[in-house]
Amino acid sequence: MQIHFQSDPSLGPDDLNITVSAVTKNNRVVNLLNYLDKYNQKSSVFIPIKTEDRILTIKQAELIKVEVTKNTLTFYTKSDEIQANGRLYQVLERLNENFVQVSKHGIINLNHLVSLEAGFTGNMVAKLNFKQRADVSRKYLPEIERRLGL
Repeated sequence: MQIHFQSDPSLGPDDLNITVSAVTKNNRVVNLLNYLDKYNQKSSVFIPIKTEDRILTIKQAELIKVEVTKNTLTFYTKSDEIQANGRLYQVLERLNENFVQVSKHGIINLNHLVSLEAGFTGNMVAKLNFKQRADVSRKYLPEIERRLGL
């Protein structure tokens, strides 16, 4: 990857114009574009969760994983399991760069990842803090390895 800076006096003092050039729009390009898009958003320390009877806030650092079954999201922390309705991709958009999708139905916090191990079905299993586990599908494994610096 090559990174270049070019001054453009026609831009305002707080404006940026970013162009990503590549042969094709592959996964690496899409990941970079998503990263740049998240960079522009203000990241919150808390994530709001709307349950049936109230709205809770959880510190992102305390969130271990999020799983979805049909339209029911389950947020796992050290001491709680909170259920709410919603979509997994909408939750992932609100989380910071410490979170990564590991399957169609799960997101984990990389800060709580202890190890990745082979499972019985050929998939990987993420062992997390506080005796939590999450299935990792092969499709998402390259992104996890990239985020871990492997």
